Amino acid sequence: MWEEWKELEILEGDPIDKWSEIILHASPTLAKQELERILELLAIYEVAFEESGMDLRRFIHSHKEAIESQKRSIAIESSAKILSENE
Repeated sequence: MWEEWKELEILEGDPIDKWSEIILHASPTLAKQELERILELLAIYEVAFEESGMDLRRFIHSHKEAIESQKRSIAIESSAKILSENE
């Protein structure tokens, strides 16, 4: 199935750039809902991390590649969510 999709323009380029583009061009309602969903997840993760007692700066420094990879995954997931709800 991926073979059918890999030529689509939406899948070309940097996922984070594409996500930004999708957010900017989505309906205001969908964009707001998705940004609120992401903010809620961010708040949950920050509270959980703070309560774990770990040093955030040290964690970021030692996990840079994994964090960048996860950012791309989140951008792809978020883009798909917006696009599927926009139809």
